[in-house]
Amino acid sequence: MKSIILAGTLLLAAGCMEKHVTVTTTQRTESAAETATQDVRATGQEIRDDAKELGDEVNRRADAINQTEAAKRVAQGAKDLGVAIKEGSGEAAERAGAALQRAGTKMKNDAREQKTATATDTQH
Repeated sequence: MKSIILAGTLLLAAGCMEKHVTVTTTQRTESAAETATQDVRATGQEIRDDAKELGDEVNRRADAINQTEAAKRVAQGAKDLGVAIKEGSGEAAERAGAALQRAGTKMKNDAREQKTATATDTQH
């Protein structure tokens, strides 16, 4: 009888110990998950802040570069180049138009001459 009571007590003690370990392990896991979540949030916020600071710095430097004399000269040069290209394109179009007009006039004259020559050939 003593051995049955002793075995029962040991089983009861072992059962309680397992529950305690499970509760402790679960608490540790939940605590670790909460800590990891907080760390991730903090890291994400740091990354956002750093990215914002970097973006602001890039904008400041870009503005500073745009204000330099060299950047102004480059911008003016690009505008002047655009105007020159438009002027050159216009002149080329005028020349092409004039050449087309001459070719059209020549074709009309050739057609008239051919018509006249055909008319005199058929009269003979």
